[in-house]
Amino acid sequence: LDFFNNRLETVEEIEGMTDNPILGKVFHNFRKINLIVAQRPNSSIAESFRSVRTNFQFFDHSGKKQVVLMTSSSSGDGKTFCAINFASTLALNGHKTVLLEFDLRRPKIHQDFGASNMIGISSYLIDKAVIDDIILPTEIENLDLISAGPAAPNPAELIASDRTTEFIETLKGMYDYIVIDSAPVGIVSETFLLMKHSDVNIFVVRLNYTIRDAFKNAI
Repeated sequence: LDFFNNRLETVEEIEGMTDNPILGKVFHNFRKINLIVAQRPNSSIAESFRSVRTNFQFFDHSGKKQVVLMTSSSSGDGKTFCAINFASTLALNGHKTVLLEFDLRRPKIHQDFGASNMIGISSYLIDKAVIDDIILPTEIENLDLISAGPAAPNPAELIASDRTTEFIETLKGMYDYIVIDSAPVGIVSETFLLMKHSDVNIFVVRLNYTIRDAFKNAI
């Protein structure tokens, strides 16, 4: 069974494959909700996200506003779950934060917040909306959401456009932290296009799920 197992099983295995620092470890979520930090603030999972936030702020000595991109090697690694709760911990710590649903192919975050996806990032990128039209306040203090918007046939071209640069720069003037939930880096090319706008890239690994070679290739 060990011989045929192709999935990452330990943190030590990850450390042996990359020099990038391990930002933290998050407990498995057995509940049917994704807004753990907001709805279960005293849970062990919420506490583990606070630890990740503390480690993140320890690594960051710049003092400037940050664009944080969250990705993984494939779908199902927990990238969206981590993006939601990481952004929530930043907001609850008093930082004005916006969460961007930049997985334009398979958007899911708006469902967790009970928000509409009739207008969003894609609407802005095709010049069908202004910034104030697409910002959605959430129930979490200091946290806003911008959903993906209507499905676009050409997400890579939209993200590569100058309109994306204008979008991110505008948000930098409004928020302390911009957290981007992107598509899996091992599957589509859009994430690489977004990385030129990010200050920090966080790679999510799900133990006993993430495939070893997919992680190695993505890193």
